[in-house]
Amino acid sequence: MADFKIGADVYCADGRCGRLIKVVLDPHTKRVTHLIVEKGFLQKKDRVIPVDAVERVEEDRIWLKVRSDELSQFPEYREEEFEVPAPDFKPDIDYTRAQILIWASLYGSPIEMVQPMIRQRVKIGVDPDQPVIGRGTKVYAIDGPVGEIDHVLVDKRTGEITHIIVRKGILPRHVVVPFHLVSSVLDDGVYLKVTKKELEQMRHYIPRADEDIQAEVRDKLAQATEHDLSKVQAEVRDGVVYLSGQVKDVESKWYAERLARSVRGVIDVENALTTDTEVVARVTAALLEDPRTSRYPIEVVSEHGIVTLSGVVPSEEVKRAAEEIARRQKGVITVINALEVRPEDFEYWTPPFVPAPHP
Repeated sequence: MADFKIGADVYCADGRCGRLIKVVLDPHTKRVTHLIVEKGFLQKKDRVIPVDAVERVEEDRIWLKVRSDELSQFPEYREEEFEVPAPDFKPDIDYTRAQILIWASLYGSPIEMVQPMIRQRVKIGVDPDQPVIGRGTKVYAIDGPVGEIDHVLVDKRTGEITHIIVRKGILPRHVVVPFHLVSSVLDDGVYLKVTKKELEQMRHYIPRADEDIQAEVRDKLAQATEHDLSKVQAEVRDGVVYLSGQVKDVESKWYAERLARSVRGVIDVENALTTDTEVVARVTAALLEDPRTSRYPIEVVSEHGIVTLSGVVPSEEVKRAAEEIARRQKGVITVINALEVRPEDFEYWTPPFVPAPHP
């Protein structure tokens, strides 16, 4: 991490534009995500600058990639939008509590029962033949184009869109727009009821780095006590969490997803977890469908994808066939073959009657 010294002069591409007065930390990983730059000769307001806009750092100077006339594209610094760390917060870096801020909310004030989600095509209460919106859809204010859709916020209870996140320009600038301010959705884009100036006054969405999101998601999964999530893997790309691995049942699967969605900055969750219940169902069905094993009562148990076969079969051939069939099924990591071979048990055994299929 670069050494951002409090009090260092900050320079834009065209000259000195302020002084570093505070840093913003990710509360989980404690990485610096933004710099609070005090107004200077070339800017009239304090600004919140993402570290991505920093070109280089010298001992007492910080150089930005932008010109001073581009600073207005970044959020104005207002103290009420941030929280200060708790007294026992230990940043593990060389800053005092007075020099540290944390975003109060990535979406401004909390939005009850709203889950951010990426959608390539999102129906918004229109007929199938009417336009839909998604990431990349162009957005227009009353007085001209302003950017494009980054993602939408959806009410989990109704599935209706409540807000759209508009990405403005090349720089990392996002604005949260309530959906009732959308006047129309046409084939060429989304049209708003507000002007560009009014859009500037709306709350800003602050994207969070994938590595910070991933670290917190993994910690939450590791610390879970209500369900065993020890075999769950989580990767994050562009704000989307991808869950894979094994859990016991469907309840555990959706519990893991809820934990992931609760992390700030998560846009959506792709849940590819396999449950032991599903594994048992697949293996059992495959054993019943294969003529080599279909006539014998074989018990199947799965724990985190480790399948145990138990019961009694008439030959080594049937035992080997059962293991082979089980290993081929999706979600099976390995097979413990505990089947007993006792041909004498089947000397006078009549298998259950199965009607022949109709021709």
